Amino acid sequence: QISIYQLPDELAAYFYANQEYIVQQSIRPDVRRKDDKLEDAKHYLDMDAELFGSNYKTDIPHDFNAAVKKYTLDSLRKEGLVPWEVTRVYGRLVYAFKHELRDSVLFYAADLGHYVADAHVPLHTTKNHDGQLTGQKGMHVLWESLVPEDQLQTYTLSQVDGIQYIAKPQDFIFQILLESHAMLPTMFSAEKEVRSALGEDGSFEMVEKYGRKQRYYTKAFIQAYGAKVGVSVQKRMLLASSRVASFWFSAWKDAGSPAWVKQDAAVASRLAEERVVWKKNALISNGALISVKAK
Repeated sequence: QISIYQLPDELAAYFYANQEYIVQQSIRPDVRRKDDKLEDAKHYLDMDAELFGSNYKTDIPHDFNAAVKKYTLDSLRKEGLVPWEVTRVYGRLVYAFKHELRDSVLFYAADLGHYVADAHVPLHTTKNHDGQLTGQKGMHVLWESLVPEDQLQTYTLSQVDGIQYIAKPQDFIFQILLESHAMLPTMFSAEKEVRSALGEDGSFEMVEKYGRKQRYYTKAFIQAYGAKVGVSVQKRMLLASSRVASFWFSAWKDAGSPAWVKQDAAVASRLAEERVVWKKNALISNGALISVKAK
């Protein structure tokens, strides 16, 4: 939703007219995991996997065919495919824009947004994706869900970087992954420091989820960890919104900026009004943030 507001007016109006669909369907790739065994690998890239070696920052080919030739497809499926899935879906979105495949534009835009956003999550870049290798199991849900859900009311959702044209999408997605990966040491050390301060009893509790008892971070721990990492989760989330918008915009530009996306004045007017609410950081208080309304 925040990505849509950042698009140039002509393209923003088209996405805004279909905003409910795009927001609701942005979780579709996660839903597909239940039935499609090949889906899971499309959401991450374990950059620190032994397969890639110590020079992973420079040695992983950005071109998919070159990467397959170097590592084999089976090996890549084990360690993750997200940068190449982003590039693949981006190509589909460009094609759909160019050939006025309106339903396909919405479908691929929602999918692309999911994969690009996933690349902004540091824990999607490491084999220690849930802290399971360092005795910190639960880190994934802590950083990706528990902290932002606890802090969302304090976020300034209009504090975004804005969009840019991405000349080389397959290089840019690797840049994003390297940014995310560089955040890991601070995230893991913060968890250890907060747990040490609160103790095990203050850090964890047993809760019933999905019909069984399991260990879960306490409310006190979530809040303390959120305070410890400061605005890093918020900044990463909002940066992801700008990058998602940038990928959408770039796909439209690469398709020749087709004019068929143009909407009528009524849609443009509603978008303008909602942008004002967004700029005032009043989406939540006005009941206009779809992801919160859905809950």
